[in-house]
Amino acid sequence: MVPKIAFIFLAVLLSFANANWLTAPIPNSPPANQLRTDGNACGPACLLDAFRSGGEKWRKSIGRIEGDSDTAKIKKIIYQFGKRGSRLDPKRARWNGRYGVSGADLADMANEIGTERWMGTVKQEIFFKTSRESDLALIKRTHKHLAASLKKGLPPILRARRVAWRAPKGSSTKSWLAVNRHYLVLTGLPAKLPKNATSFAVTYHDPWGGKKYQGSVRIPDTRSAGMATLIADFPKSTTGKSLIKKGEPTCLSLSSAIGLF
Repeated sequence: MVPKIAFIFLAVLLSFANANWLTAPIPNSPPANQLRTDGNACGPACLLDAFRSGGEKWRKSIGRIEGDSDTAKIKKIIYQFGKRGSRLDPKRARWNGRYGVSGADLADMANEIGTERWMGTVKQEIFFKTSRESDLALIKRTHKHLAASLKKGLPPILRARRVAWRAPKGSSTKSWLAVNRHYLVLTGLPAKLPKNATSFAVTYHDPWGGKKYQGSVRIPDTRSAGMATLIADFPKSTTGKSLIKKGEPTCLSLSSAIGLF
């Protein structure tokens, strides 16, 4: 009798957990690997990943990209959409091998790749805290937007920045300075946040090697005091770690995302 009761309790618990968890429409889609194309191809690789993990219209659109491998498809995305003039500077291409691609240009590329009707407009959302926004309000806003995109069928593409507590060249005043940037695809998060939540769990795809990982997003603590964004606690992430000096405070900042917001 006791094992049976325990089994029923476990089943109910798992059912509740699944009901409170949002996933990408195709949660088992393989993550794209940027390293087979270019070290700065994380943005185009994430477009491929997010579209084929998304709803039917998104999968149909990415299916029209020519190529019999991820490498070929990422290259096609770069040359067909990434080489067009940037929204920020029409004289420059959206993507280049040194700087990658901006969030605004990546959103434009996503909208141009979409070929089906009524797919919605992909937009960039900045996750820096406003002057009137508390940490709790920021985490609530961030979760709301990310969850909305998943519900609408497009896994949002996150932009994370490796930051270090250091003084810029020619100054003695230290602050949180970005030393590296990277794109990731969010594949799961809680459907709802408890009141006054200070963090939430996530699953995501990292195009650096094409990996599936788990992590969490949280408000800054004493070690990351002064941050104007939420912290991406992604233990497996190697983003920018090689650029950090010995003993230098560092963290991963969740600065923005593109999706159906």
